[in-house]
Amino acid sequence: MVRVVAILLAMIAVPPWPERLDALDPARPLAYLEAGEDAARDGEVDLARQLFRRSGALAAAAQDPGMAASAALGMASLEDPSVHGAWARWHALARMLAPTRVARGAWVAPDADRLRFAELISHYRAGRSLQAQRLGRDAACVALAREWGALLPGGGEGFIRACTGLSASAPPQLSPRQADQLLAVEAALLARTPRALDELRCGLASSVPEVDARDPASAFGIDDATWWWRGGRWSATK
Repeated sequence: MVRVVAILLAMIAVPPWPERLDALDPARPLAYLEAGEDAARDGEVDLARQLFRRSGALAAAAQDPGMAASAALGMASLEDPSVHGAWARWHALARMLAPTRVARGAWVAPDADRLRFAELISHYRAGRSLQAQRLGRDAACVALAREWGALLPGGGEGFIRACTGLSASAPPQLSPRQADQLLAVEAALLARTPRALDELRCGLASSVPEVDARDPASAFGIDDATWWWRGGRWSATK
């Protein structure tokens, strides 16, 4: 009897889905997140994905990394963790957006080899040829370049050649995406907690170009115009 009463109260307290979706407002991304959680609980997986994606994109655009990370974890909750792919990718994105919220554990300083490799990347980006040439010949830096090769311009070997051959009169010509990726690798090397880039480097998630550090909202794959639910579909207008 008590259970029946609880179910009836829940039905009264929560509006039906069409009414609830119509009430969503892009200015309140939390409502999308809460609706996504309820949809996931009710087994409405496709709807939950749509809501989590919109919540994450809205939160990231509003510079609320904590909520965006929660939306990414919501997406991960809909995937099979035993299959490396989507589950790991969403967890990696959540860590990238708000690492302290997602990963908690012992803080460990980066070792000397990682520090030297991060220094090499910094010198290369800035066009400091003598320093880049010196560290580009360091055995530990060469080994780490091979490990992180998928995220470096020209791959591991190509990046080392670019460093050792860098000239003061010809600074590196990097695209915005390449510059962002080098900065992301530096951040991962210097991090004291597990980071998304470490997972990506180890092959547990999709390649980093899917996440643009300058535009994290795009990682959720939502057109920024389709926020309103009207007539049974997402719309660009209220």
